Amino acid sequence: MPNLEFNFDNALFHFRRTGGPKGFLLKFGATYAVLYLVMSAVNLWLQWPMFGMMFNPDMMNDPVAMEAAMTGQVGRMLLGYLLMFPLGLAFWMLFEGANQRRYMRAEGFRLQLGGDEWRLLVVGLIWFGLFIALYLGIFLVMALIFGVVAAIGSSESAILAGFLVFILLIAYMVFALWVAARFSPAAALTVRDRSIQFGQAWRVTKGKAWAIVGSWIVLMLIMMVVFFVFYLIFAVVMVASLMPVMSGIEDDPTAIFSAMAAPGIIIPGGILMVGFIFLQACWMHIFSGPAALAARADPQWASNPAIDETFT
Repeated sequence: MPNLEFNFDNALFHFRRTGGPKGFLLKFGATYAVLYLVMSAVNLWLQWPMFGMMFNPDMMNDPVAMEAAMTGQVGRMLLGYLLMFPLGLAFWMLFEGANQRRYMRAEGFRLQLGGDEWRLLVVGLIWFGLFIALYLGIFLVMALIFGVVAAIGSSESAILAGFLVFILLIAYMVFALWVAARFSPAAALTVRDRSIQFGQAWRVTKGKAWAIVGSWIVLMLIMMVVFFVFYLIFAVVMVASLMPVMSGIEDDPTAIFSAMAAPGIIIPGGILMVGFIFLQACWMHIFSGPAALAARADPQWASNPAIDETFT
């Protein structure tokens, strides 16, 4: 398979130019949706006492009884959170591993919990620390500006401070996006080299960061339109389903709950929810394409004999 050149067109459509067995995106999205629903069902079962109380018409009108019942279920709720955290983490590791192997090794869809996934977990933790640092940075900038304004103490300086905060927020967001683009191939590099690679992403994205940012923006705009259309369909279907059954029961919580739980509401709502989850999974894979292309088009790797082994 010939190497892909890094350019804007290839970055946008990298998900279609990976090579490998066909049908990856459909399998990726469908499996993601099914397992997401399984996890949601587990979470619902673990948290059912809380949800049951929240939607109990008798307790809705009795805050004291609601508070007492919620207090008695704190232990089970905490257990649910403790169980769902590692499950959610494993879920992300499985799909991120499959996602990056497609781009870097042209593999078909498969889920596994192996070395790639554990290395990606480390990369994810580094990303978490970087995002916290960037998040704290903006507060430090604003605190510095407001500190200077407080020291000056005039109304004109307050207006100037507001303007500076706005300008700096925009500039900082652009900076944070640029930093994210510079390190964005870290996961792809880690899967490519079968070793944890984060700092190398800075070298790989030299001269490519703004192209990655631009492709992200275009992909986000496309997905926003797709999600908006899908949401519009969802809203029309739900309103059309609810209108006939909601007439005359606006002041009866029990009747409203029964109407919301009717098959005519649950079934179309469930189908549309699955569609949203499927699109979310597809978007996750597509959005990873530009950064993965930067790793794949790395000149120091493109001339490596390992690429022939990977794409043959």
